[in-house]
Amino acid sequence: MKYLFFAAALAGIGFISPVVAWAAPGTTATGNNAVREIPALPANMPAWLNSTKNNEIFYKRGAYNFAITTIPELNRDMNGVAVGHALAYEALVTGREKSLETTVWKQIDQVLKNAPRFMPSEKTLSPTFGQKYGVLELVFDWTHVSHAQTIDLLSSPRFDNAAKDAETEKVWDYYRNQGAPFTVTGLPMNMAWLDSQPYSQAFRRKYPKVNALFWGYHWLQTSIYDGLREKTPAEQKKMYALLGKRYHDVELYDTKRPFMPMMAETSPLFSAKYPDIANAFDNLHMLHDMVNDILASDWMTDKQKSEQIKRAVYMMSPNAHKGCKPGENHGVIDGISHDHRFMVGMPGMGIMKNGINNAAQLANLEMKRHEGMNMGGMAMHSAAPSTAKAEEFDPTRLMWMPKMGWMDMSQCHHCTMPLTGGGDNPLSAWQNSTVSAEGWTMRVRCALCARDMSAEAKGGAILSLSTEDPHKRVIVFSDDRGNLTTDYKGAVFLEDEEKGGHPKCSQWSQAFTSRAAFDAYVAKNPKFKDSKPLSFEEWANVEAEGTPDTYEQEKGPVENPYAADLKARGIGTDEGEKP
Repeated sequence: MKYLFFAAALAGIGFISPVVAWAAPGTTATGNNAVREIPALPANMPAWLNSTKNNEIFYKRGAYNFAITTIPELNRDMNGVAVGHALAYEALVTGREKSLETTVWKQIDQVLKNAPRFMPSEKTLSPTFGQKYGVLELVFDWTHVSHAQTIDLLSSPRFDNAAKDAETEKVWDYYRNQGAPFTVTGLPMNMAWLDSQPYSQAFRRKYPKVNALFWGYHWLQTSIYDGLREKTPAEQKKMYALLGKRYHDVELYDTKRPFMPMMAETSPLFSAKYPDIANAFDNLHMLHDMVNDILASDWMTDKQKSEQIKRAVYMMSPNAHKGCKPGENHGVIDGISHDHRFMVGMPGMGIMKNGINNAAQLANLEMKRHEGMNMGGMAMHSAAPSTAKAEEFDPTRLMWMPKMGWMDMSQCHHCTMPLTGGGDNPLSAWQNSTVSAEGWTMRVRCALCARDMSAEAKGGAILSLSTEDPHKRVIVFSDDRGNLTTDYKGAVFLEDEEKGGHPKCSQWSQAFTSRAAFDAYVAKNPKFKDSKPLSFEEWANVEAEGTPDTYEQEKGPVENPYAADLKARGIGTDEGEKP
């Protein structure tokens, strides 16, 4: 039995897929012809989890507060998210869950299409939910405040990009210190393990349309960070014309998405630069999913649901992971995973599901954990798999995305070369160029990769091209016919593939803020002295060459790690790969 428990407890820790039964110490419950044992609450949970007090804390003072109103459509849509959350939760706890997919869904959808000008109070819209789960609501509200204030800062026309970067750190510090203990940890968490609880996936299976709304909200909330970064007010409005259309036309109604949107999939630059913040927002959204699944599990009593919600809140709190650091894996202790590894090249993304399921490996992991050295009260274990197939797969290296397949987050998503800069000024991970299209944002290695990747995307795209100035970017918009435009005046481009072939694309394909910047680069790199400086119009009309000769499609341990989950939801694997 202890191996069964360990299999369940480690489900998704980077190697193992979810299980149905949960053989852990706890209360047995029966539902849907399956026996589930409810996870026991961790020992010595803090008293604040039982608090009945309000903890109203306002925004950090700043001239940027409520700057989101300078983008009216985005402001309204964010206000609509608050209404959508509240109405769904109130229905779940007042006996109206049977109308969630019909009457309540229509009510929410109507609000989303006619969102309010001002942010409503979720407590006013969901009073019963707040009374039953007050601590959870405090955690939700306080992290939503951090969400909103960070978006305000990025929206503000009163701060330049350098000032926004500096203030972003201060907003995060304010969130962590002023809101304690009602905060969410900024450590990367093993998302696969969190989504393998005995109640996991109940909500998305039972209420697919409302779940799509939730994941649509979270797509908007995660996409907007890179959407707003390093853009002028005019560019931000153009950006949201594209992003907002995608949100209303596709993302809110995508019932076939295999997993919730992740910050690194939609705002990789922000996630790489501010991994703590990105992880906290992903962890908040996973907490939403866990709470939704608990409330949708009719095999639990109200008391059991309340206890499991407290357990979920505690699992996401900094208090539960004291002494842990990003990149460490301390295993599962007292029913809580302390796996804080992150994807290679992306510290703002915890371990994702990979599809490996091996009983012998579980035994090996358990043995290693008990034999491990005790560090700070936590038993360290080796994550080394025990079978040949598992040994070949590093769970931190590859992740799977719909329509993209397996990918390495440290590589350019167009040419699969490492994400580095060129010459004597290598770019850090958060300074790469990106392409935003079809609901994702991907980092690319050079200006050519961005342009050619956007040409392959369906519909409009946004190219954010890095330059020699870390606080200035050339923002390019592509329409559904592939026509490129920019508001940036005076940009100059280098594109001379004869100087090294695609393996050196980051050296010979670049965007510059001016001719003077181009000339300075050439002066430091004489091999480009004969290269022609291209205007934007010349660069934009260079014909795409298709897939680079350096491109290699990664292969994971399975074709699609979400295939079983999709099947359980009545969705074919092919359907789950496209919205």
